[in-house]
Amino acid sequence: MKKVKILPGCISCGTCSYICPEVFEVKDISYVKSDADLEKNAEKIKEAAQMCPVGVIEFEE
Repeated sequence: MKKVKILPGCISCGTCSYICPEVFEVKDISYVKSDADLEKNAEKIKEAAQMCPVGVIEFEE
């Protein structure tokens, strides 16, 4: 996995950080951790993107 980003519109629900705390962190909105191992967590990232209630997680394989 090359890239993961959070698009505008995050509602800070915490679903992504619950599914994949190794990559996502929720402060005022959700963030992708700068030191996250995207390749190692690719399946969890895809699951988090699928489960996001507002569909703002985007990734590039």
